[in-house]
Amino acid sequence: MNTQSEPRNLTVYRAAEKLRRGELTAEALATSCMERIQARDEELQAWVHVDVDGALKAARHLDREAREQRWHGPLHGIPVGIKDIIDVEGLETRGGTEAYPARIAEADAEAVDRLRKAGAVVLGKTVTTPLAYLDAPPTHNPWNLAHTPGGSSSGSAAAVADRMCMAALGTQTGGSVLRPAAFNGIVGFKPTYAGIPMAGIIPAAWQFDTLGTFTRRVEDAQLLWHVLRWERPVDWQATRNKLPPAAVPRAPSRVWRVRGFFEKEAEPEAVAALDEVLSRMAKHGVEIVEGPLPESFTGIHDAHIAILSSETAAFNLRAYERDASAFPPKLSMLIRDGLNVPAVRYVEARRQRLLFQAEIDALLAGVDVAAMPPAAGPAPRDLTTTGSASFNSPWSLCGVPTISIPVRLSEGGVPLGVQLIAREDHEEALLSVAGWLESLINFNQAPGE
Repeated sequence: MNTQSEPRNLTVYRAAEKLRRGELTAEALATSCMERIQARDEELQAWVHVDVDGALKAARHLDREAREQRWHGPLHGIPVGIKDIIDVEGLETRGGTEAYPARIAEADAEAVDRLRKAGAVVLGKTVTTPLAYLDAPPTHNPWNLAHTPGGSSSGSAAAVADRMCMAALGTQTGGSVLRPAAFNGIVGFKPTYAGIPMAGIIPAAWQFDTLGTFTRRVEDAQLLWHVLRWERPVDWQATRNKLPPAAVPRAPSRVWRVRGFFEKEAEPEAVAALDEVLSRMAKHGVEIVEGPLPESFTGIHDAHIAILSSETAAFNLRAYERDASAFPPKLSMLIRDGLNVPAVRYVEARRQRLLFQAEIDALLAGVDVAAMPPAAGPAPRDLTTTGSASFNSPWSLCGVPTISIPVRLSEGGVPLGVQLIAREDHEEALLSVAGWLESLINFNQAPGE
């Protein structure tokens, strides 16, 4: 059997087109994804729960609606996965930990509700690291099971990469969308802070938590962004019977190559991949502006941890006091550190954040995007770690939109990517540039090929 012909290998946009033309059914698409889950998840461990009955029931309902030309929106019939700190009505939210009892969600998180209203089929809940921090999950990297998939949105990234679902939701507080996307060779998109509603999601740090998406193409990320975002310039609900046109890629004029800390910390392969990308861009007339990070960058990782640990401790204080042993080692250490952060240090960190935001905004105002590696290197061959968030956390702290797209495979056969950063609320420009770069790179490999 030619598995490449399976509908699960389609991108969101292409599957949506086939569904509209009657060349594919939502039930067939959901079944194809669930067959992949059944075949692969015993070793990959990307899913906490697959709602087989619920997903098939929803898909069949959507097929009946489609036959009557009643389309729910641009995601009509598209199977998605939901990170298990995000509520899905009728399914348990576990948060990757036994520190809190699993609870059946009484309602969808607002983002999940938006997906459903746009026609998405929720396949189930994907693995998260415990309360979305650094303790390793059971999930493996689909490109090589000995490598980490990254975290904390480990299951969402691995499931999309392995063709178990078309798209998935994740969250980022440090690097929990961008890093696993890079490690798994897919597109990870994090919008501006508070760009997507966070109601119904277990918090890690209120100052940074941002919902993001995993897809296999940039145009799919843009489609999900239009469904999920707070402000909708195009009311897709009013035009639900028509699939919106695909995003128009646009070449940038000026790109800031971020020098300094990140290049010093990056592995040679990550720097080489960035060099390749920037060289291609330059050959197409893009001006590459090289410059350092602002002075306020010094100590910014410490400021991020001071705020993160304080807010994580505040949320988990009562549960931690009841039974500290229920919390895994790295999360437990973060809570202890947060309990010991003086109020003065928290205020200083908040002040440094504001200064860094202002200086970064001034630098990004002079370019279309900034470019740098999305991680220090390819996914480590180590299942006890999720990798470092240091290449992403400054942008989470700033609250600016970022995207990771795959570039090529490393010598070890796992993906390398590039990270693009734009000014606050400039998601459309970021996605447009990312789409252009994606077509230039033309990465089209998949795990197992």
